[in-house]
Amino acid sequence: MNELALLLCGDGADGTAGIALNQLSSSIKGFSSRAVRFLADDATDDTLSYGPFCARVLLENGCAALVGRLDSFRMLYLSEFQAQPEYEYGKRVKSAFSWTGDVIPDDKQNNVLWNADHDLPKISRALFSKHFDHIFWKPAISRLLDHVTTLEHDPLLTDILSLDPDRFIDETKGRSAQLYSTLSKGVHWEFFTSALLFDEPTVKNSIREAILLVTHLGLASHFVHTAYASLDPNVAVDAYKAIRRLVP
Repeated sequence: MNELALLLCGDGADGTAGIALNQLSSSIKGFSSRAVRFLADDATDDTLSYGPFCARVLLENGCAALVGRLDSFRMLYLSEFQAQPEYEYGKRVKSAFSWTGDVIPDDKQNNVLWNADHDLPKISRALFSKHFDHIFWKPAISRLLDHVTTLEHDPLLTDILSLDPDRFIDETKGRSAQLYSTLSKGVHWEFFTSALLFDEPTVKNSIREAILLVTHLGLASHFVHTAYASLDPNVAVDAYKAIRRLVP
């Protein structure tokens, strides 16, 4: 599904950033195409066993692409570090991309955004952190809503018009944490009783939720003025509508 990769990774990136975003884009295209097929077709054993993995890849890679486009240093550092000859696949890297830290902020983050005593290194730059929400997401959702209201009415944009800038990230953070936990059980196979195995509705709903979550984030990202490789607003909205035709 090229439109999802376009929304999340943007267009026109070059250099080291282009290589990183192209890598993420390729992964998102492949796994989103499989995920959409799982949604459309009758469930098979592959759907139940591979579907959660596809959805988690989309959730993680989609958020990684957004972190890279909003905080380019993070993406460039990781890309350059992994290109070093001393980089070892089997060795844990403390600075590696991490769901908790890069996407979900540390629970210890201070609720007071602006304080003279804040140490800069301790200010979270996670995708769903309070500072990212204030600086990037709230203004972006407001701009997105302003733009959509100027367009001809389209039922495909109904969910967008219901977004609330003040609640968007808190709600998205909660849904993403729940999805990540659910999908991890399918990926790591944490079930030790057949009574807990994923069924078709659970898998398909998780796939749909993961796609829509990163789709909304991806669309909003193109209304962040400083986001790298951003699309024209109308191109971004068209990509969103193309996804919603496949994933209502």
